[in-house]
Order: sequence, then C-alpha cells, then structure tokens
Amino acid sequence: MWLEAVITEKDLVELVRQLLPVKVHLNHETEGEEKPPERWLLLQPAKEVRLIPDQGLRVTCPAEIMWSIAGMSPTVKLDELSVLLRPQVVDKHKGPVLEFQIEVEETDFHSLPEFIDATIAKAINAALAAKKIPWDFTETLTRTVGLGKTMEPIEGLKIAVVWGKTRIGSDALTLAISFKLNFVRGD
Repeated sequence: MWLEAVITEKDLVELVRQLLPVKVHLNHETEGEEKPPERWLLLQPAKEVRLIPDQGLRVTCPAEIMWSIAGMSPTVKLDELSVLLRPQVVDKHKGPVLEFQIEVEETDFHSLPEFIDATIAKAINAALAAKKIPWDFTETLTRTVGLGKTMEPIEGLKIAVVWGKTRIGSDALTLAISFKLNFVRGD
C-alpha cells in the first residue's frame, strides 16, 4: 500500500511566506573547540517562489551574509539571492527520511567580479551541505493502532513505512510513501 501527499506550488509559496525571514547558521560547532567564527545566511521575504521540475523549489529573495574571516565580521547585503531547496528521500538506519538541502544558485555582489561571486557561493554551499533539514517521516508515520477487544485475538494494526520517494513537477511536489500493514495478534 502506498499514499501520495501532493503539495501544490500555491501551498509551497504560503509555506515559504511563513518561513521567511530566517537565519541559517553556517558554522560548525564542535564540543571542546573554541567558538567558531560567526557565519550565517539571512534569507529575507521572498520576491519569487517557483517549482523547478526534477530539481526543487527556487526561492529568490534579498539576503544578508555574515562570514567572519581573520577576526573581521563583514555583513554583506544582497538585493537578490536565488536558493534551491532540493527535497530527497534518504535511507537511514531506522528507515527513510525526507531531507531538504539548501543550495545557493546565484549571487550578485554588485561591487565584486563574477569569479569572486562564484567563489563565495561555493564556500556558502560547502557550509550548507552539512545543514540539511530533515523530516523523519518513518518515525512520524510508523504506528501500532489499538483495535479494542471487538475482534479477539486481534489487538491492533501495525502500520510501518517501507520506502518513500519524491516527484517534483512544475505545479506540485509529491511525496509517495509505501506502507506495510500487519495485524497484531494476542494468541
């Protein structure tokens, strides 16, 4: 058995409207080490939100970047930054998880040459690669439902996630999830 959840582009635009503005911390804190330099990406309210078939959700918005280097902490404002939210189902030890990867597609620092723009975007994407947004739908949706005492010796129904996959079209993001059903018996 499998179910599909269809999230329309209109629904996604509303979700992004609720999400932004948001600050994404880019530094890696490791226990026992000194405080890492401050690095973050602030995404302001979106100017445009579009589904890109087979890729993800493109969000274009103003942004700010803080990237501390050698004791200096410059904050750079961008009139427009394009990021791509890439959903993918990843198999983990306890079952599949839906992860959203954030990737900077385009930057435009008005006063810097294009090759420096690309270098900064590459550094930000390297930091973002470790910042996936997960939803453990296996944990959320795997359940045993009690069925009472009406059908002895049946005690419940076990619902377990088997797999999941995403489909990204021009008008919707679809998450398909396969389930295995088993009755729990008391005999």
